[in-house]
Amino acid sequence: MASKILSLASLASLLALSAVAVTACSASPAADATGEKVEATDEASTSFGLNNVKISGSLTYGQTSASTAYAKTPLYRAFKFAGNAGDEIEVSVKSSNGDPVTWILDNDWHTVAKNDDASASDTNSHIKVKLPANASATHYIVVRDYWKDPMSFTVQLAGGPTDFASGCNTDSDCVKVDKACCSNYGSTAILAGQEAAYKASLSCSSPQICPKFVTLPDYSAAECNGSTHKCELVKPADIKCGGFIAPAFQHQCPAGYNCTHLGPGLNPDSGGKCVQFCGGIAGITCHDSAQSCVDDPTDSCDPAHGGADCGGICQ
Repeated sequence: MASKILSLASLASLLALSAVAVTACSASPAADATGEKVEATDEASTSFGLNNVKISGSLTYGQTSASTAYAKTPLYRAFKFAGNAGDEIEVSVKSSNGDPVTWILDNDWHTVAKNDDASASDTNSHIKVKLPANASATHYIVVRDYWKDPMSFTVQLAGGPTDFASGCNTDSDCVKVDKACCSNYGSTAILAGQEAAYKASLSCSSPQICPKFVTLPDYSAAECNGSTHKCELVKPADIKCGGFIAPAFQHQCPAGYNCTHLGPGLNPDSGGKCVQFCGGIAGITCHDSAQSCVDDPTDSCDPAHGGADCGGICQ
């Protein structure tokens, strides 16, 4: 009897050891008591590098990759893309025979964003993110199968630079800023309050080294286009100022310019045009070398009758 009991105990021990062995063989990846996968995709930035990431190609905004094969050696597949600070991107990684996990990394292999499942019912990956500032425009879309099993997948990259000019309603919603890292490359118009974000999107180097050339002064003004609701720069000669008809389309003249309703087709109701003030005691010259300073017929000062310091307008 004792030997029979011992045999049964030995059998139980063998069964327990077998169960442990089976569990050990299937322990990667982990599963909970219901057999559902357990989240195990929190790779640190140090997990990524050229030694375990295979670059499968490059993408630009609006492109979708060809079907790409995945195997766990090396552990990750990646696509490179160029993106600047402020770019709003959307990445979709789809597989019909796998469970993709996706990361967006910057050029230093730091994680910008990550997704395993697009939703509770969709095991594909989907990421929407605004890129932070980085010294390099190079970024990576990194993919592996959750179970590290063979699969095929495609990567779709959408998005692009943030539109800093859209959304205005009045001219006061717009500001004039340098359009590049160096001021001698000209100006552009963006939404007021977006100056810091726009500057960051340029990814200017520090310290900034600018070419030594001089550009002509820019007297254009930041305006809100009443039709498109986008900020834009408009030269003074092209500004439609004053008027009472369609006030959303009427604008103010920049400093040093006055709104006049003189000339063919101009009247106080439909609006006028901006003309530069010139002459006067300060002897202001015309910004446009093709124009001359002439007497302003709308004022009471007459240079022919003692008004030596009369201000004029450029024509």
